[in-house]
Amino acid sequence: MEPVTVTRTFEVPGYVRSNDILYAEPIIRRSPVFAAGGYTWSILYYHYSAYALSSVDLCLQLETRGVKVTASISFSLLDPTAAMPPWKLTKAKPVEFSSAASEDYTKITQWVPKSKLNAPPGTGYLTRGGLLFQCTITVFAKAPAAEMPSSQPKVPASDLLDNLGKIYATKDGSDVTYSVGGELFRAHKIILAMRSPVFYAELYGGMMESKAQLIQVQDMRHDVFEALLRYMYTDSLPTTGDDDDGDADEMLCALLMAADRYGVERPRLLCEHRLCKVLNAGNVADLLASADDQHCSTLKDACIEFMVGSEKMKKVVASEGYKQLRSKRPLILVEVLEKSSKFRKV
Repeated sequence: MEPVTVTRTFEVPGYVRSNDILYAEPIIRRSPVFAAGGYTWSILYYHYSAYALSSVDLCLQLETRGVKVTASISFSLLDPTAAMPPWKLTKAKPVEFSSAASEDYTKITQWVPKSKLNAPPGTGYLTRGGLLFQCTITVFAKAPAAEMPSSQPKVPASDLLDNLGKIYATKDGSDVTYSVGGELFRAHKIILAMRSPVFYAELYGGMMESKAQLIQVQDMRHDVFEALLRYMYTDSLPTTGDDDDGDADEMLCALLMAADRYGVERPRLLCEHRLCKVLNAGNVADLLASADDQHCSTLKDACIEFMVGSEKMKKVVASEGYKQLRSKRPLILVEVLEKSSKFRKV
């Protein structure tokens, strides 16, 4: 199989030029999921780099689960008027992605100094409306794995997460404390900054909280913050089950919003996928509203597909959540009708 190359454009709005300097609003952007080379991907933009000061992060995320694939990505900046050719920002380098159960190497990150973005070869690349990136993705056929000689010693599995889990449990060396809903949580700045661009900006980016030993977190339940904090160290979410437990739905929705708030994409997607598995006639309308608020396209489509099922719509209409949608958010129901033909079986 020959390598497959795909180009995608990715717009980052919110940039403003002042005195010939580009300023970015503090937003995180994620592209819709797209297909390339038989796998699904998404592109992410972080306004604060987790790897280099005064830089932005541009990432390629593998969305297909349970696979291994080699791919490369490079980013260029486009002139929206097409008067200038694409200005190459990064170089392509093949990287092996893995989303197998025992591994998680699903994202490649390239960072671009903001000073470089401020010095393009022509003024047409910078507009008040935003920046238009071009992403060139090449997906390579997987080469057969070389067979290891039987005399080679077996390499033990990584114990990194086990050791981080122990640090989380003991709190040894913690250097910051969060107060959430009357509960105190001790943590390590460097670990939180490594896992979340928002924590990085908060703890090392010159914000007021970077000098505080006790940081207040508003508008979040303490058990949700604890679950998010535990994920930072262990890379795992709490077990909520796949039954019709309303408390589990509420916890997953709250954790999804917390992950979105702190720019941690993987738990956000994991929560979204779990919610797709617990849909029922009683909760689907509420989850549809939540998916619309949080821009969760996968969950939103799953809710619509569930609602237009021939045997389920009557029960959905009778639910309290549907009544709320009909009275307060009728435009969502219009979208349900427009998309119903896509999911209805012929």
